Amino acid sequence: MGSDRPGDPFLQALQQTEDMPQALVDLHTHPGRFSGRCDIERGRGPLIALALRLGRFPKPGNDLPVTVVPQDTGAHWIWSRDFDGHGTQSRLRYDARRACIQERLGFLTLWLRPVLTRRVLSIEIERLSIFGVPCPSVLLPRSASAEWQDEQGRFRFDVSASLPGLGRLIRYHGWLTRDHDDTERP
Repeated sequence: MGSDRPGDPFLQALQQTEDMPQALVDLHTHPGRFSGRCDIERGRGPLIALALRLGRFPKPGNDLPVTVVPQDTGAHWIWSRDFDGHGTQSRLRYDARRACIQERLGFLTLWLRPVLTRRVLSIEIERLSIFGVPCPSVLLPRSASAEWQDEQGRFRFDVSASLPGLGRLIRYHGWLTRDHDDTERP
């Protein structure tokens, strides 16, 4: 359990991975390049726009090209994402003290708890800090995020977050496959 597990922080935080579909195992254990398509929906209003700017989230669109490049640096993983030319990058590490994932995205730091149920990986937001200041739990974004493998063997994702009283922050959903010219690294 914990940091002695192979793979990225999501796998380190899970208690068991036997039931995890191969597409999820591949993305969470093998650095490389994954490409696909996605739709992005953003919430409305000035406070939501500010929150999305702080997180450096992409603009809305349908059937956009997306690439994800997970990279293990040893100390943490870097996930570089490109949504139709809009790059975002987050640093992830396993937080053994809290037994969850710490993700830094722009000026936001999230603590995430992955839960694997019936071959679907759900991701819950446990904590948030903005510029290092903890967010009160009553204002904590709610997540309805999931990863799974579709019938074609592709990695599927549906990531969303909403704010209490304000509604949706963002939702992006789509699919990824490993690039063919990508070689596995030890």
